Parts: sequence; C-alpha cells; structure tokens
Amino acid sequence: MAEATKAPVVEEVKNCPACKKPLKKARRFYRNGAYYCNNNCFKKVQATAKASAAEAAEKSEEKPQA
Repeated sequence: MAEATKAPVVEEVKNCPACKKPLKKARRFYRNGAYYCNNNCFKKVQATAKASAAEAAEKSEEKPQA
C-alpha cells in the first residue's frame, strides 16, 4: 500500500526546448509551463507553434471539400 500512495516523480527539465542548450540556474526564463534559456528561444517556440497550428487549420479546411 505504501507504493500506491507515493507521488509521481516529475523529471526536471535540464535543456532548453528550443535550442537544446543546458539551462543554468541563474539564467532561466519560465513561460507557459516550460523553462527556456532566454526570451528569444521562447519567441522562437511560439512562432513555430503558431505556424504549425495555421498549417493544421489549412489542412482541416481542405479535407471537407474532397
């Protein structure tokens, strides 16, 4: 029973999701549930997410016509 009550272990993020550089404790930029190495990397991830969402929206609009 003791095993069932343990909280799940959350793995700490050690690299920036945008550029894959190691994150230093003094230089961490936290936005939207993730740590980035700077504001530029955060903006880069936002731009790619926006572009992929737009691309997915275009594909979903094209499918009903076929």
